[in-house]
Amino acid sequence: MMFKKVLSLGLIAVMMAGACQVFAQESVQPADWALSELNDAQAYGVAPNGFEKQLNEVLTIDQLNFIAEGLRKKCEEAGLVLEQASEIKRGTTREAVLDTYYEVLKGYQGRLDLKSDYLAYMRDNQIVKGYGQQELGLEQDCTLQEALVLATRVVENVYEQLGLGTEGFLWEVSDEDSTVYLLGTVHIGKSEVYPLSKGLNEVLENADKIALEVDFGNQEGLNYLAQKQMYTDGTTLEDHVDAETYRRTVEALEAFGIPEGQTKLFKPWAIANTLTVLTAQATENLEEVGAYQPIDAYVYMKGLFEEKDILEIEGYAFQADLFENIPIEYQLESLNAGLDMIETITTDKAEISDEKVAEEAALMNEMLQYLKTGDIEGFTAVYPKDESIESGDIMAQALFEGRDAHMSEKVVEYLQDENKATYVVVVGAGHMIGKGGIVSRLEKLGYTVNIVPR
Repeated sequence: MMFKKVLSLGLIAVMMAGACQVFAQESVQPADWALSELNDAQAYGVAPNGFEKQLNEVLTIDQLNFIAEGLRKKCEEAGLVLEQASEIKRGTTREAVLDTYYEVLKGYQGRLDLKSDYLAYMRDNQIVKGYGQQELGLEQDCTLQEALVLATRVVENVYEQLGLGTEGFLWEVSDEDSTVYLLGTVHIGKSEVYPLSKGLNEVLENADKIALEVDFGNQEGLNYLAQKQMYTDGTTLEDHVDAETYRRTVEALEAFGIPEGQTKLFKPWAIANTLTVLTAQATENLEEVGAYQPIDAYVYMKGLFEEKDILEIEGYAFQADLFENIPIEYQLESLNAGLDMIETITTDKAEISDEKVAEEAALMNEMLQYLKTGDIEGFTAVYPKDESIESGDIMAQALFEGRDAHMSEKVVEYLQDENKATYVVVVGAGHMIGKGGIVSRLEKLGYTVNIVPR
């Protein structure tokens, strides 16, 4: 079922609209020094729900418990095995918070260098900063903001000690004017993708400009996307699909709390995209979708907080029009494929086998593992891009052919920047690989494109 496979692997930023709304209007304004690390805290899964509204308040025990559990999860995702859980005497001073984090790590100490005590570990690894060596403010109440920043530094130190962190699919191309890093991503948010590797973080930190498929904060584009996703001619979904597909769609989305009155307003391609995201993230709660940012959104927020120039390669309007112009029969095939998958997760009335779901899940996990290790060859081997395009698949052709050419032209434009800037171009990995992908096109133009060593 090549069409479904290409669709599930060809996720683009349209489906992540709104994924970057980290600090809403009702939020407490974070300190400038903490912005980037608070973004990390959310990506790492150590930030409690609603954290942005209580940043300057003294940490609560419940919040500390949540953060401690998040640290344990990151240790387990790093492959550490709990040897012996310590009894933790929790409090809300800076000292108590640091000691709590240290006690969590002690359960995994077989592969970690934890120094002689919590203070030596925190000082030597630059987890505590800002108060000088003599006075660390240990007796002060710890705010939620401080606790989250400290937790992100602990996570990063653990992964750095273990030599872990997502490498991404990363290439470098340069000429006498500028250097461009090409970062291929998978547009799905998972806790296990974070943190990024030290090397990839250094590339992002040293960049002057970051170019993405869309500017997630482009409100005009978001408004256009919202309009295009919905019927505005007086008809509804019920007028455009058969009765059985309509019934299945309504039931599928009702399982996630979306009422029929809302579902019927959306077009097949918009619903299909939503179902694909729900399936890929295997969540039972619609509110959890987007809880973990895809790397594109994470890099976008990181760029904003570190005051990088943000460039938009396509935009929401471009991507909305792309889906809008796909023939309706392909939209309906996509919708029914999404329904098949989501019904297997949410009901016992699935029209495809558990084996098929397991196969799809295994493929997605395999892709994520390749992303984490930077295994471009492995990813290319399981990604059916060229095969799908050559078979005449309309969806594959729409997702890649014209877009790859356009993205390549933008990269050449960046390379010709006379200001000798450093760019990071962040797009779906499918656009980088293949006969007509960005890397191949640049090489045909005479550029030398090198894979960045892990």
